[in-house]
Amino acid sequence: MRDVFSFGLVLIALAAVCGCAGDGKISTNIVEGTVTFNGQPLVGATVNFHPTDGGHAAFGNTDAQGRYRLQTLLGRVDAGTTAGEYTVTVSHFDNVPTGRQVRGDDGEIYDETISRPGIPEVYMDRNRTPFTRTVVSGRNTFDFALNSDGT
Repeated sequence: MRDVFSFGLVLIALAAVCGCAGDGKISTNIVEGTVTFNGQPLVGATVNFHPTDGGHAAFGNTDAQGRYRLQTLLGRVDAGTTAGEYTVTVSHFDNVPTGRQVRGDDGEIYDETISRPGIPEVYMDRNRTPFTRTVVSGRNTFDFALNSDGT
């Protein structure tokens, strides 16, 4: 009986620490925005919010208009993240043809490609990114304008 009581206390403590709602999900705030590169929407990029003060890491992918909406692994899809300070990285890769052909596992011949960064690497590096944001309760809109020179 004592073990069941101890286990219950541990569960309550974990819920309090992670800020979970009664349904096991965390309480989140909408975070959305647009990512551009040299003034044009950046399609197929991944936006990552890295907590600097104990929040929850979150991510989102940009659509054809460069729009993203964050979610965490613990929250609902597109529900945002917890309030707090974040370092923000943006990742984007292009598939570049090598000029060679390769045989796939299915026996078919394909043009070989390699993946290369499609934006300056400074935007992908948590230690060098120029972007930080503060998520507050409610709806948050953060736009990111990336440039070829990495500023």
